[in-house]
Amino acid sequence: MTAHVMCLTSSGGIPLFVRKKGNGDLMTFSKMASLNGVHMFLKTHNIELLNTDMPDATIVWKEFHKCIILIAIANASTKKIIDELLEAVFNTMILFIGLKDIQQPRSVERLKRDLRSCYPVIDKLLEYLIDLTNCIMCSENHLLQVCLEGYMECLESLYGCMLIHNCIAVATNSWWSLDLIERKLLMLATTSENSSTIRQLPIFLPNKSPNIAYRLVNVTLVNNIRILALCGPNPELSEIEKLTLQIWKNSTDLLQASEQCYPRNLPASIILDTGILGFLLVNYKIGKYVLSRNTQHLKNFISSTHKLDTLKTFYNHAIEIFLVSTTEENKNDLNCNKASAGMRETYWCSEYHKCHALKEADHIFCVLYSSTVPSHTMRLLTKKTLKTLLSDKQVCW
Repeated sequence: MTAHVMCLTSSGGIPLFVRKKGNGDLMTFSKMASLNGVHMFLKTHNIELLNTDMPDATIVWKEFHKCIILIAIANASTKKIIDELLEAVFNTMILFIGLKDIQQPRSVERLKRDLRSCYPVIDKLLEYLIDLTNCIMCSENHLLQVCLEGYMECLESLYGCMLIHNCIAVATNSWWSLDLIERKLLMLATTSENSSTIRQLPIFLPNKSPNIAYRLVNVTLVNNIRILALCGPNPELSEIEKLTLQIWKNSTDLLQASEQCYPRNLPASIILDTGILGFLLVNYKIGKYVLSRNTQHLKNFISSTHKLDTLKTFYNHAIEIFLVSTTEENKNDLNCNKASAGMRETYWCSEYHKCHALKEADHIFCVLYSSTVPSHTMRLLTKKTLKTLLSDKQVCW
């Protein structure tokens, strides 16, 4: 996918930044002015321009708080995905600058300079296809949860999570109560390379606190394992460093054992059928997922981005079917009609692989199979694997 995202002021159409993903040159000023000019012209006639389709791309316009215009041009993508991308980009601007300074900037040039801090996260947003929180399942999760809760109590914070290779292993209940986009942006904001074992970043929560800053503390425990915490002014960073050493000094073996679950993202005790190439387990009520690869196909699976994209595309297909069927089911409930309970399964078959999805309670489970697996066998394997994953209470899923 090739995509361009442009940010301009609503009042004067002054360009603030342009970011792009994929091949091609950056959008020229004349093209930006033309796209914004069409929007402004229609706005003066009380017409809101939302999107338009071109032969090879889709253009989406979106105005925020009557102060910022975001324009996106992308191919091989839907209007819904582009619209969600623009929402995420504006929330990123709030995360680093705050809503008040965006609505009432001291100067346009100052706003341009401040927005540069958003570029790394905006560029990462262009790479992500699933707007959910990435997680990892470990046998040690129940122990890690206890340690994390005690650590957060010492930091006088309700909001914290542990990341293993940038995937959440455990988190506090308050962290899961944050808006999905807030969780996603907080994780992306701290994934830039930095040699510091502990650092802090002033941030604004786009929905919870767009004008009052929090302190996002990022603590590295061991290689590839970090803790994120939202704190107030206290405790100071030097005190947090001492508390970290005291609380986690005897947990090195525990942390190293949990890190061994990557890149499979599953405990070693869970063995997948040889016909399974990988799976995507989603809790759509909380907004989190686990993407796992079968170690028996690990080399080929990692090298083929096509297979990853296929699994994610299949999830988008499955959730559309399941959500529509859920809506119909609710209508039946309202009419006291017990005729249909809605769809719970769907599948795809191709020359090289097959996909099967199962909806159970709050979960959608999408499995990528080898093309040699019989279609009737997929259903049995999917149900058996999902039951195995959810029955292990130690992983705190």
